[in-house]
Amino acid sequence: MSRSPSWIVRIGLPVVLIGGYVVIAGRTGFCPTCALVMDKITPGPARTVQVDSPQLDTESPDGEQPGAGEFRLTARPGGVDLAKEYDLRDPKIPLDEVHTLLPRDAIPSLTDPRTESVEDALTWLPREARIISVEVPTEDGGVEAVGVPLAILNFHEVANMTIAGERVAATYCPLCDSATVVSLVVEQTGPDGPVPLTLELGVSGALYNSNVLMYDKQTLSLFSQLGMMGVTGPLSGVMLDALPVRIVTLGDFAEAYPDAPVLSRDTGHERPYMRDPYAEYFGSDELKVSVRGIGKALAPKTLGMGVLCGDKAYFVPASIIGERYELTTPNGTLVLASGDAGVRVVEQPEGVRAAQTFYYSWSAFNPDLAVAEPLGTDVPTAGPQTSTQAP
Repeated sequence: MSRSPSWIVRIGLPVVLIGGYVVIAGRTGFCPTCALVMDKITPGPARTVQVDSPQLDTESPDGEQPGAGEFRLTARPGGVDLAKEYDLRDPKIPLDEVHTLLPRDAIPSLTDPRTESVEDALTWLPREARIISVEVPTEDGGVEAVGVPLAILNFHEVANMTIAGERVAATYCPLCDSATVVSLVVEQTGPDGPVPLTLELGVSGALYNSNVLMYDKQTLSLFSQLGMMGVTGPLSGVMLDALPVRIVTLGDFAEAYPDAPVLSRDTGHERPYMRDPYAEYFGSDELKVSVRGIGKALAPKTLGMGVLCGDKAYFVPASIIGERYELTTPNGTLVLASGDAGVRVVEQPEGVRAAQTFYYSWSAFNPDLAVAEPLGTDVPTAGPQTSTQAP
């Protein structure tokens, strides 16, 4: 007995559409579990687990902070299974505070992405578009620069690149507005001593302190973006060498480096790069996931530069940086500047690591940090989470 065309429409078409959805979701991560990537897609209910939190800050000068209260661990349906996907030996972070939101590589990192001229970039990006200006010294004393638009990193978060012969990565976590530039060459302990290893970083699908956890595709070790170190696996405890991070507008980058390349939106992935999926989030006080131990000194989404030097941690709000701000660290003076796009390192002493970030996540990573004051402010050295100009 033959089937009518109406039967094909009523039965066959839905089967094809569902099958196609499953294939696309599996390959791209665009599915109901990807609400943090595509904020207009409504996710299914997230499974939450309540964790006792006696140390959690619950008050601020303006009342209860977003993300405060009882810590709730979020595990979204379809999120990464950490134990199956990664090497979790020797953890440096509490694994019971890691939120699992997406499948591994649902946010696909970029490796050796295509680039285009500044002029071509300006045909689709406005001059005020925010750029990570990745600048690597050359052997002749110059600088090789590449512009990495945050409009692209909103959807990829990591760009593994070779610049001036060096393997480096530009990384970005939109939830913290946190950006770093790191060397991909680390030293792994071997039987005969340290062995150089070149990483290729991917996006794990998990967050710690509302900050992206990356992973090394060779060893399956997890890396913390703002911790700037390996936090599980064979590379647990291995520090990433941080290059100066500089967030500028595309217009400023074009003036400084008119012949430098900019990452192209021809990434091999179909993403709406001209749409900002985090615009609503940036315009509100909400946090997407619970964070344990947010500091009280500043509003949670205060933008600034987080600084690490040995066991010292600092946060310099963008509002006090201006054209030049000098922070004295045990390793020397870190010189910062700020502009319309964000903050940038002008001079960075050896052994100092810095990242642009929101205060809330940096304070969760560094509960004993000192918050910098405007230059010229005479204040004594202070205790944890209070303000100070000097270490």
